[in-house]
Amino acid sequence: MGSIALDSAPAFLGAILLGPAVGAFLGVFGHLLSAMLAGFPLTLPVHLIIGVMMAACMFVFGLLRQRLKWRQSLVIITTDVIGYLINVPLELVLLYPLLRQGIFAFFMPLTLATILNLVLCELVNAFLPQQLKQKLTALTRRQR
Repeated sequence: MGSIALDSAPAFLGAILLGPAVGAFLGVFGHLLSAMLAGFPLTLPVHLIIGVMMAACMFVFGLLRQRLKWRQSLVIITTDVIGYLINVPLELVLLYPLLRQGIFAFFMPLTLATILNLVLCELVNAFLPQQLKQKLTALTRRQR
């Protein structure tokens, strides 16, 4: 369990500020880097699957953040819940064939880590100056 970390907070924030594709890249990169530093405790193939799931999670999270035009609080709650659902229960279901009953040991730590990552992301996003957010958004739009 050494790779359950704060590796997804920057990816969630990147998905909000820089878009779904950058968020997806940050999700894969952040997870594989933290897993590598922990010595790939679940084996490289399992961590590659988790990396792909992180990419999918960040892409969907970032895409919904861009496209939903609801009240801001509703968008935040909705995208955070969807991010959690992809990052924890869906990922664990997909890992079941490889980890079998072992996935149940990961549910609570992964839930707590994901919630902490989402809270950190939302706090940083809330306190970032609007001018900086606009510059980052403009920068990524120019590169498309």
